[in-house]
Amino acid sequence: MNSFWAWFWVVVALGAVVGAVLVVRRRRYVAKIRALGWTLEPDPGLTQIADLNAPPFGLGLQRSVDELVSGTTAAGHAFRVFDYDYSGAGRGYSERVACLQLPFGLPDVFVSDSEHARTGISPAGMPLVQAEDGNLRAIAADGTLAAQVLTLVGPGVAAFASLAEQVDLGIDGDQLVVGRAPKDPDDLVAFLAALDPIASALSTTALQGHEVVPAQERFGFYGHPDWRFAPDGTEVLDRYPVTTGGYGHEVTDPITGLRDGIRMDAFTHEWKTDRTETYTDSRGQLRTRTVTDHHSEPVCGFLLPFDLPGLSVNGRRLGHKVAFESEAFNRAFTVRTDDPKFASDVIHPRTMEWLLATTTRGWTVQQRVVVFEVEKHDQLLVDACEATLRGWLGRIPRFVWADHGLTVPPYLVE
Repeated sequence: MNSFWAWFWVVVALGAVVGAVLVVRRRRYVAKIRALGWTLEPDPGLTQIADLNAPPFGLGLQRSVDELVSGTTAAGHAFRVFDYDYSGAGRGYSERVACLQLPFGLPDVFVSDSEHARTGISPAGMPLVQAEDGNLRAIAADGTLAAQVLTLVGPGVAAFASLAEQVDLGIDGDQLVVGRAPKDPDDLVAFLAALDPIASALSTTALQGHEVVPAQERFGFYGHPDWRFAPDGTEVLDRYPVTTGGYGHEVTDPITGLRDGIRMDAFTHEWKTDRTETYTDSRGQLRTRTVTDHHSEPVCGFLLPFDLPGLSVNGRRLGHKVAFESEAFNRAFTVRTDDPKFASDVIHPRTMEWLLATTTRGWTVQQRVVVFEVEKHDQLLVDACEATLRGWLGRIPRFVWADHGLTVPPYLVE
């Protein structure tokens, strides 16, 4: 017993020492921040970074911001530095981010070394151009702007690269956004000083011909202005073929969108089931108890503004399996349909070639409902599924639309 209490008080003492060290360290950190004339907000909200829309912002299903430091750099650029996290889009993100104010807004441009491309910068339907200079590259929708930015920031980025772990910069409206910012105030002073020449280069009047009004989007999804977080509720379960057994059905992290009459819904469906389990108690007697199992399934579905015959491409079982003249396509894809003629009309050689060259997930069409086979609820997967759906619909020949009495859609690929 004496030994126990001795160890107990040792642990308590160590805990007190560690706590005291952390308190002292925190006070010194806050004092350094204030001595530099900066402001520290330990618990900021997402509204304080709502002006940021380009990756790493505008991504993920759960997003958070923490420990925001703001002030002015040595060259006079207003800055914000904070911890930013998101999940629900690829591998997620968790870094300390620095943002420097620019005098005017510019279209999105991303500058990196050849090994560190920023995730999420090329959503479906957004064509991008790349300019290169040695190991550096700039990616933007406008090739002229990308090349101009790379020329302007090149010297500053070269100097910054000697200090930073990697080169990964972005222009987000009127903000220069850089990841992997240090937290230590002394290190942060040096980090911001290395960014000052880059921000100054982007402030030149030579770029004012590309000036844009910074986006006012709030907590949206990059590259998808029609997407938004949907309100909670289970009504969406009635639209798609989901599991109906069990009880306690819920929808989590729902997002929705509407473009060209096509509605998108993506979410996680959760529910419970009960089962009876037999066990032996401490006296050796058999007893029973009720065990509740928790289940979930990701759903990525679309509602079309028109009906189409049943078709499954590596999707759910329906109708009859059909084969095509391409053996490579038949090996890669299983097509089932209620209407063989429709299948042959919409899976023609050009579509086969496109599907073979595109990483796609299986999908099933039943009248107006389209459901994709996805392994998890993830924004980047939803983006890929929407690209597949529009790519397939856009390659349906004009005569098929006419045969079904439908208007040719604006996204037709010809």
